[in-house]
Amino acid sequence: MLNQRSSQGPHTKTSLRKMLGFPVKSLPFYRAALTHPSFRNENPRITRDLEDFDRLEFLGDSILNEIVCQKLFEKFPEADEGMLSKLRSILVSQRILSRVALKLKLHRALLIGKGLRRQFKDFLKAKLLTDSLEALFAAIYFDRGRSRIEVFILKHFKDYFDPKLLFRLDPNPKSTLQEMTLKKWQKLPEYTHLFSHKGVKTTVSAGGRRKASAFHKVKRESEVLAARALIRKLREEFGKRRR
Repeated sequence: MLNQRSSQGPHTKTSLRKMLGFPVKSLPFYRAALTHPSFRNENPRITRDLEDFDRLEFLGDSILNEIVCQKLFEKFPEADEGMLSKLRSILVSQRILSRVALKLKLHRALLIGKGLRRQFKDFLKAKLLTDSLEALFAAIYFDRGRSRIEVFILKHFKDYFDPKLLFRLDPNPKSTLQEMTLKKWQKLPEYTHLFSHKGVKTTVSAGGRRKASAFHKVKRESEVLAARALIRKLREEFGKRRR
């Protein structure tokens, strides 16, 4: 459940230290980062002195991208600009950011308005957590400095720097496959479908005989699963050739 108490309630040095894993020096930036604009709009008197949430989110997004780019540059010295961009886009995607936020239990500290809560859905929850996590990055930066936020981000993202895991979490495997086939063979992947009363079997092929299939009740999801399976095959093949 996302929090709905007074902006002073869940944001104490003790609670923040428990969530973040290090002591905080100054509360105002954290209170701003963890108080969503919807709550502030409904409670202007008790939130009027807080820093602007959207400004913190903007800065936090930039900090995250800079640290992730630097780490990718160091970790994958053979990756070209296109591959580095793809890896970065996956790492800073809403899917991964919301996972990090949930692991931090950020939802227990976040304040949102009653109106927004009434239209609460899973996709909205992911966006709220992502935006607030980026704002939190900026709060840590202002409170503890550049070195602390770098350590914090790398700690919570370290498992995701595994390329195999990254590509399993790719939010758009069809786009990734398209990029791969255009670069390798100058051709788009081809999708064929076999429909039944149970669902759709999609087969995607590229580079001659290379293909993969997947089944799902929904056509689009079967295409995504097939694309992800073919990406895995192609990466294994290309990896063996380099050895």
